[in-house]
Amino acid sequence: MEQISIGSVVKLKSGSPQMTVTGYGKKYGTGTILINLVEDKEQVKCQWFDATGTLQQDTFPVAALQLA
Repeated sequence: MEQISIGSVVKLKSGSPQMTVTGYGKKYGTGTILINLVEDKEQVKCQWFDATGTLQQDTFPVAALQLA
């Protein structure tokens, strides 16, 4: 089975637009408090275009994604 890696096209298992994996994630909290820092391959950064054509980006757990 193919693994999710940089350049993979993925979507959320619960449904979403197709997204491209652009990197491995670092998820930060708000304000000055660091809530969560992930430097391994358990989270990935994804980019996609929304319905208006605006580029969006977020970090998702690999377990929530599937190859599109």
